[in-house]
Amino acid sequence: MSIALTDLRLAARRLAATPFFTIFAVLSLAVGVGVTTAVYSVVDSVFLKAPGIRNPEAVAFIVTPADAGLLIRGSISQPDFADLRAAQSPFSSVSASATFYPAVTSSLTTETLTAEAVDGAYFSTLGVSAEIGRSIQPADDADGRRVVVLSHRLWRARFAADHAVVGQTARISGHTFEVIGVAPATFEGAIGGLSGTSLWIPLSAEASLAPPTTTLPRERRRLLVFGRLKPSVTMPTAAAAVATIAANLDASFPPRSRAGETKASERPWLARSAAEVTQADNLFRRFGLTLVALVGLVLAVACTNLANLVLARSTIRQQELAVRSALGASRWRLVREQLAESVLLAVGGAVASYLVFQGLRAAVDADFQIGLPMGGRWQLSIHPSLDASALAVAVIALLVSLTVFGLEPALRLTRSRDVRSALGGGKGSLAVPGAGRRRVLLRWQVAISAGFFIVATMFVRLTITEAQHEPGVQMDRLGVASLQLPAHQWGEERVRQTMARIQQEARNDPNVEAVSVSTGLPFGIRGPMRLVLSTPDNPALKSELERSTPTATGIAATPSIFTTLGVTMVRGRGFDDRDHAAAAPVVVLSDFTARRIFGASDPIGQKLVIQRRPSRGDPPATATVIGIARDTDVGRLFGDPRMFVYLPFAQRYDSLLTVAVRSTGDANLAARAAQAAIRRADPDLAIDLTGTARTILAGPFVVLRAAGIAALALGGLTLLLAMGGLFGIQSHTVSHRTPEIGVRMAFGATAGQIQRMVLKDGYRPVLEGLALGLFIGVAGRTIVRAYLEVDISVVDPWTLLVALPLIGSAFCACYYPAHRAARVDPNVALRHL
Repeated sequence: MSIALTDLRLAARRLAATPFFTIFAVLSLAVGVGVTTAVYSVVDSVFLKAPGIRNPEAVAFIVTPADAGLLIRGSISQPDFADLRAAQSPFSSVSASATFYPAVTSSLTTETLTAEAVDGAYFSTLGVSAEIGRSIQPADDADGRRVVVLSHRLWRARFAADHAVVGQTARISGHTFEVIGVAPATFEGAIGGLSGTSLWIPLSAEASLAPPTTTLPRERRRLLVFGRLKPSVTMPTAAAAVATIAANLDASFPPRSRAGETKASERPWLARSAAEVTQADNLFRRFGLTLVALVGLVLAVACTNLANLVLARSTIRQQELAVRSALGASRWRLVREQLAESVLLAVGGAVASYLVFQGLRAAVDADFQIGLPMGGRWQLSIHPSLDASALAVAVIALLVSLTVFGLEPALRLTRSRDVRSALGGGKGSLAVPGAGRRRVLLRWQVAISAGFFIVATMFVRLTITEAQHEPGVQMDRLGVASLQLPAHQWGEERVRQTMARIQQEARNDPNVEAVSVSTGLPFGIRGPMRLVLSTPDNPALKSELERSTPTATGIAATPSIFTTLGVTMVRGRGFDDRDHAAAAPVVVLSDFTARRIFGASDPIGQKLVIQRRPSRGDPPATATVIGIARDTDVGRLFGDPRMFVYLPFAQRYDSLLTVAVRSTGDANLAARAAQAAIRRADPDLAIDLTGTARTILAGPFVVLRAAGIAALALGGLTLLLAMGGLFGIQSHTVSHRTPEIGVRMAFGATAGQIQRMVLKDGYRPVLEGLALGLFIGVAGRTIVRAYLEVDISVVDPWTLLVALPLIGSAFCACYYPAHRAARVDPNVALRHL
C-alpha cells in the first residue's frame, strides 16, 4: 500500500507539472464517457426501449402482411379471436386488445388519450404485474366492470403520483371508472412506441363507450392478438399452427369478394415474437440508431484524441525511462508508475464524466407532446437513467486508449532493453519517436470530426430553409387546439352552439386578437375534406380531376379564419354574416386553385361544382366563388402546390374541429387562451391536441430542429476536440524537432525555410484527413438525405468551411512553435542532441 501511494503521489506531481495535458485528457474522458453515456441513455429510453414484458421471445403476436411491412394492430375480429382461443393452439394463454381514444377528464382538463381495451388475460399473458394495486383480471372482463389501470406516466402527470390512487374514480368518455392499479414505468402497452398507452379498461366495458356499428362482427377487425408459447413450442411451430387455424377459419367463413376481387385468404396470419415486432426496423428506431452512430463518432474522436495525447507524452519521457532503466529500475516499476498516471487520469475523468452526465440528464428530463401532420401526437417521456452497457463500452474504449498508448513506450523499452537507442532519441538522434503512429491517429481524428461536422451542417441547412420558408400561415402568436366530437355523443346543433360559446369566451379574453373554428387547417391538422371540383360548363375538367386523389383539399371555417391564420385575400372577399346556412353556397379559392381551374379569366362570381370524396350521400353543391386567398402549404410543410378551398362553417359541418387563436402576445399565450376558452365553454369537452402553431402544425420539423441542434452540438464538440488535439500534437512534434532545426540552421537554413518545412510537414496529415473527411461527409449526407422529405443538396459549398478551423488550428500549432524554434541559437538547439 505504501508503494502504491508513493507511485500515486509521484504521478500526481507529474500530472500537475503538465496542466495542459492533464486538463485536456480529463476533458476528453468527460466528453467521451459523459456525453456518450448520456445521449445513448436518452436514445435508449425513447427510441430503443424494451417492451417491458417478461421474456418477450416467448410471446408471439399474430400479424398480417401489409404493403409497407406488417399490419400489427387491428387485424383480427372478435369472433375470430374466440375461435382462435378455443382451437388447439401452441399457446399457454391467448389475449387480445383494441386501441381506442377516449376523452379523459381530470381536475386540470379533458383530453383525448390513447387507451387499450383488453381481455382478462392481457397482463398475465405479457407477464406484467401492477406497480400499485392490481391488474385487470378475467372476472373484470366477464362481468363488464368499469375498472381502469393507469399508465405510470398518466399516474404521475394527472394524479400527482399519489399512492392512494387505488379506489379513486376517473371519468372516461363521460362514464365513471374505478382505478384499480398503476402499471410499472417500463410498460406502456403491448407494442409501446412513442405514443404509448395511457390506460387500460376491460374489453366488455369498452363496448358501452363505442358508437353503434352496422359492420358484421366477423368483419370488424380491430383486435391485436398475441399469446405466450407453451414451454416446448418454438416460434416456427407456432407460426405453422396459426397458419393452420387461419386456413380452417377461411374454409368455414370463405373470403368475400370486394370490388370484383376475391382475396386468396381472408386471414393471412403470421406469428412473430414480441421482440421482433417491437424492435422492427421503423423510422423511430432508425432515427435512434442514427443518433447512436453519431455518438459513436464522438467517442471515436475522443479515443483518438486521448491516444495521441498520451502517446506524445509517453514519447517525451522515453529518454527519462531509458535513464532510469539504465540505473537499474525494474520493468514492473516503470510500468507501474505509468499505470499510476493512467489511474489518476481515469479517476479525474470519472468525476468529470459523472458531472457531464448528470447535467445533460437534468437538461432533457421532461415529458413532451409533439403534434403530427394530419392529426395525432407523439408523447415523448424522456427520463433517462444511467445505461450500464453504454457506460461500459465508453469506459473500456477510453481506458484501452489511455492504457495501451500510455504504457506502450515503457513496455517496448523494458522488453527490448535497448537503452542506448532510447538515450539517443530513437532511430537516430534527430528522429521524433512515434511520429508515424501519431500522424495516422491525427489523420483519422481530423477525418472523423470533419465528416461528422459536414453531416451536421445538413440539419443546419434544413433549419435555415424552414426559417426562410413561407407556409402562407403566420404561425407567430398563433395557438391551435383540435377537438374530436363523436356523432353518437354530439349532435350537430349542440356542436355549433358549443363552438359559438368557445369563440365568445376567447373574444372576452383581452389577450386574444382573433379566434376561428374550422374543420382542420391547411396543413398539420387532420380533418380537411377531400373534394372533387369542376365547373358547370366543363365536364372534361371534372373527369380529369376525378382521376387525382385527392383532387382538392378543403375546410369549412368561420368568417374570422383568414384574420386568425394571417392569410390575406388576393381578390374578392372572405366570409361574413351574409354566408349563413340558408344563403346560397359560396366558396373561397386559393390563388393556385383559381389559376388551375379558371386560368387567366376572373373567377370572382363564377360557379364551381363541389363534390365530397368519398361521398357521404351529399349531392354535388354549386357554389359561387366570392374570393381568392393567398396560397398556403397544403398537407405538410414544403409540399408541392395543391388545390385548396375554404367553405363557410355555417354551410358545412364535420365532427373533427380545430380552434385557432391569435393572441396579442406570444404563441404560448395563444395556446393557453384556446385551452382556457374551451374549458370555460364546456369542461367535459375533450381536447385532442393543443399547443403553439409551430409545435402542432410543424411537429416533425420540431423533431428535425432538435435533431439538428443535437447533431450540430455533437459535431461542434468533435471539431473542438480535434482542434485541441491537433494543436497539442503539432506543438509537441515541432518542439521535439528542436535539435533537427538546430542542425539545419547550423548548415545555413533560414528562418523562412524552417517555417515552410514545419508547416508543410504539419499540414500533410491534416490535409489528408480533410480529404478523407470530405468523402465521409458527402457519403453521410447522401445516406441521411434518403430519410428526409425535403430536397437538400448533398454537396454544399458551405460545408467546405469546416476546413477553416482545422487548417487554422494546424497553422497556429505549427507556426508559433516553428517561429520560436527558428529564433533559437543553433548552438543552444544542438545541445539537445
